[in-house]
Amino acid sequence: MRYIILGLFLVLGVAEVYAQSGSRGVRSVDALQSLREKEIEGKLTLKLDSLIEDNYNKHLVQSSKKTGVKGWRIRIFSDNGFGAKENQKRVKANFLSLFPEISTHDRYEGSYYKIYVGDFRTKREALEQLESIRKKFPDAFIVEDNIIIEE
Repeated sequence: MRYIILGLFLVLGVAEVYAQSGSRGVRSVDALQSLREKEIEGKLTLKLDSLIEDNYNKHLVQSSKKTGVKGWRIRIFSDNGFGAKENQKRVKANFLSLFPEISTHDRYEGSYYKIYVGDFRTKREALEQLESIRKKFPDAFIVEDNIIIEE
């Protein structure tokens, strides 16, 4: 039983590394498939319960849906009242006129219209930008998010 659990952690750990590297343009490889190839070559004996294999495949599907890498953004708007969508568009246009070099990301989450700005790799980068943004959007604050890294 210990070996099955150890094998599961090994497979999921390798899968997570490959899934994350795939979001940065590196070829993504199915770790379980890689182990199966080693088994065919006679270098490894692999015994997995079908439930472990099913959970591994579910994990791969969920990981493939994630885009970007962990980073930081600044939220400048959130509203769910009457006319919230129009307010979102107005605030976005205002922001882009003031900060055209910073990317914006509109979202609709749980009945709230929100605007996130920037794609910052570190919290420090986000804090530096937050100072200038707060001069025009005083309620702005930093949130951790999956960000898009440009090539």
